[in-house]
Amino acid sequence: MNFKRIELIFFIAFVALDIFLFISYSQKDDTVISTSNSTSEDSLSSVLKSIRDDQISYGRLSSKKGNGYYIASPVRNDLQLNLDALQNQTATYENHKIVSTFENPIKIKESNRPQDTLNSIVDDSTKIVDGKEYKYDRSLSTRTTVVYTQTIHGIPVYLTSGQLRFSIRSGYAIEYTQGILENIEILHDQKPIISQERAVIWLYQYNKLMNDSTVEWVNLGYTKLLAVNNNVVYIPTWVIAVKSNSTGNIQYRRINAFSGAIMDESSSMD
Repeated sequence: MNFKRIELIFFIAFVALDIFLFISYSQKDDTVISTSNSTSEDSLSSVLKSIRDDQISYGRLSSKKGNGYYIASPVRNDLQLNLDALQNQTATYENHKIVSTFENPIKIKESNRPQDTLNSIVDDSTKIVDGKEYKYDRSLSTRTTVVYTQTIHGIPVYLTSGQLRFSIRSGYAIEYTQGILENIEILHDQKPIISQERAVIWLYQYNKLMNDSTVEWVNLGYTKLLAVNNNVVYIPTWVIAVKSNSTGNIQYRRINAFSGAIMDESSSMD
């Protein structure tokens, strides 16, 4: 990786992003509450009350702040070099991921605790490459897909490029896909991360929390910021799952955990 070149390009992109955010923020309605240290607890409580008044429900939100890094990883990885070590499965390498089908599907003993069955599979180097890099993620898992996320500097990767995803059918793990981030570079000194509570408030102030909805969960994860010269830059992101109470549909909203800026939104996690 040409680190100096990436660092320069990243710095230019970062400055451009800051300018864009400054202009966008300047044009916002004066009713948006500042996130500076001068914001009072009464103001925060008032916004949270407004959220509830709009029939938007949420669980306990932490006001704890943290720190994190910008990181970069090459698009390519070495997963394909480990295919021969995998046993009792048919594995191929496609789009920088392992795609594999088990010769004998794995029965999930308890559907509400699939990790009890799959943890031993993930830790087995003849079944999964570098499985100890991943942890079970309850928030992302469903009845048909069990998700394990790669963890980097204590933060999970919320993109399929850093996840292990098992497909479940009729109570059996049939197949899986695996992506992994390798040769990770830290691009910037540690920066402060806004709190979980602040992320939800920002989302509401951006008018991205629909009335009559439920905030299912608010998790911190690495997501893609930009692609540079065959490398991808990742940023700590508050990922917020919002479910419409009328339709049951879930939208995933993303808040830049450094700046509080709204990022793209989607109905999927990649």
